[in-house]
Amino acid sequence: MTNGKQSGKQPEFEFDPMKSLNNVLETVTRFVDQGLNAVTEGFNTVAGAYALPVDIVETESAVIVKAGPLHGVEPENIDVSITGDTLTIKATITTEEDGDDAIYLRRERKTGNFSRAVKIPRAVKGDQAAADFKAGILTITLPKTESTQPKIINIKSVDDE
Repeated sequence: MTNGKQSGKQPEFEFDPMKSLNNVLETVTRFVDQGLNAVTEGFNTVAGAYALPVDIVETESAVIVKAGPLHGVEPENIDVSITGDTLTIKATITTEEDGDDAIYLRRERKTGNFSRAVKIPRAVKGDQAAADFKAGILTITLPKTESTQPKIINIKSVDDE
């Protein structure tokens, strides 16, 4: 029986709430980082090829989408379509044959089919779209519909009578 005083022995287990909280926080952070890395990698790769980076620019009369670089893609292997507010770019990246006796020591350039779909934030005239391909950059010009172009409203002064 004890008289309320400690016996002088160190406890075998000492609970430190801050240390435990830090361990939990580190574990959660590690899982979140791993999850985000997996999701980001999923966005950056599609069907074995890197997802196509795009820039979307708005001018007074059009929405312009620049996609690329598309190295190893021939213009005839690119398919561009627009359905509703979604622009879809599909392409095939091919490689040249290196011969039967060639053995790859490293192969990092992606090949195969891929597609990229992006939402166009303005109403456009899809049937009047134009596309050109220069130096590996695909530029798609989508004229805006009349309803999305800015309208200037003149204000008339009305005198109180």
